[in-house]
Amino acid sequence: MQSISWLSVLFYCLFGMFVFYQQLQVRGFETHPHLRGFRGSSQGFETILKFSAFAGRITGLVYLIYYGWTVVWWAPIPIYVVGLLFPIVGVFVERLLGSFALSLLGFIGWPLCAFAMFTHIPS
Repeated sequence: MQSISWLSVLFYCLFGMFVFYQQLQVRGFETHPHLRGFRGSSQGFETILKFSAFAGRITGLVYLIYYGWTVVWWAPIPIYVVGLLFPIVGVFVERLLGSFALSLLGFIGWPLCAFAMFTHIPS
């Protein structure tokens, strides 16, 4: 498939992993007892985390639409499917670093991955 830049897809997968773990932490504030206490002492962090997770979701959607618009209309479909399968790899990374560490790394990780995935879209 010459229409798909696999380097861009790799960055999309890494991007999706960071955004996923930020969303997990946002939802985790209500469900995990060890994070519930942290939430009470830092509502500012929770707000920033929610904003980052939301901005990440919007960025991922814009990427897929832009890729389909500029390259070929069907390309976002396999990219999205590969992105759905990538969390299998994310489980191994989570075991090494922990989900909270991944969500913190996401503040830097997903914007860098977003820049790289947009940069590597074929023109």
